[in-house]
Amino acid sequence: MQIFGVHLRKPTFVDVTVMAATATVLLVVVLAVCAFSGYHPGAYAKALFLASLAWGVLSNLIGIRVMEGWRHLALNTAGCVAINLSAVAVAAVASH
Repeated sequence: MQIFGVHLRKPTFVDVTVMAATATVLLVVVLAVCAFSGYHPGAYAKALFLASLAWGVLSNLIGIRVMEGWRHLALNTAGCVAINLSAVAVAAVASH
């Protein structure tokens, strides 16, 4: 598949599982650092942390490399915005 001139590959089930596990471990590390520094993030911040970390791992797995040019950077930014808006929407619905 190709978007914006960037060749993307379809992630496998194993890729998605690795992405979820890696993002969860990174989220635990981020929240541990936050707790150690005295910052206690709310539900929105936690959702944004997890969504951003998950997108970072997934975008790398599907072939979006930020250092390879503006097209990769534009795709990464668009994906991050889309997934973070989705995460905020889910957090807003879940908190009410």
